Amino acid sequence: MTFEIKTTEPPPYQWKWTIVWDAQVSPFRKSGKRGKKVRSFSETGSFTSNDTTWEATLNDKILGGKLSVEVKAGSTEFRRTVFVLGKNPSKDDVLAYLKQIPNTIGFDLILEQESHFKNFWDTDNEPVVAGDKGFGMTQMTHPSPTYEQVWNWKENMKAGTSLFQQKQRDAISSFKGHPYTEDQLKHETFTRWNGGSYYQWNAKTQQLERQDMLCDSQTGNIGWNPADPTNAGKTEAELHERDKDEYKKMKAGQSKDHRWTYSGICYADHILGN
Repeated sequence: MTFEIKTTEPPPYQWKWTIVWDAQVSPFRKSGKRGKKVRSFSETGSFTSNDTTWEATLNDKILGGKLSVEVKAGSTEFRRTVFVLGKNPSKDDVLAYLKQIPNTIGFDLILEQESHFKNFWDTDNEPVVAGDKGFGMTQMTHPSPTYEQVWNWKENMKAGTSLFQQKQRDAISSFKGHPYTEDQLKHETFTRWNGGSYYQWNAKTQQLERQDMLCDSQTGNIGWNPADPTNAGKTEAELHERDKDEYKKMKAGQSKDHRWTYSGICYADHILGN
């Protein structure tokens, strides 16, 4: 993107640019509008140049949002504002990029679950934003992504796969030297990506065993602790009927009468088809 001024004023010229973007929650439906603002991003720069043109490199970063450019040429001032949008890569391009990154087996399943391989919302070409402040293709939350990691899908992938690799290392460490299968490693890694741990070691049976969690099969990561007296003795169907209207309230919907929880165990089971 190139900006140009037309002036008879002699150089040098004072250039200044600012790009800002307010991250609003993406709608559930394509026809819907974005929701509340969860975070704001900004970047700025200034320089002096003898040129009347400037290639908007934005500190050598790929960024999007409202870009304002100001130029002072003698006593004359120029100002231009544009909105920079994004474009999704193809699924094949994403998979080809992922293939180059080691220790990411199964991460394509997470991308399918989190964003359907999309960094940008189709209707407005701005990054995908979740209510829990998850951003972009990998829905990065913690650590909180940078401005470029939100807008640049490759940087988003780098951040996401780095976190996935750490969760994989944590999973292996959690086994404490006990034997495990590739399938067990996937379950433990996927659970830790979402939160919590999948297995516990049973010293009596000498096996890794799934921790007790009843999952709502109609969701991706919601379940109940069967040991909780409020949930004890109830079926999945009964608990779903009791709590389903509370899910949309997110954590505010978790109360003494509605003892559901977000569960990494249920997340892993959902993705891996258990």
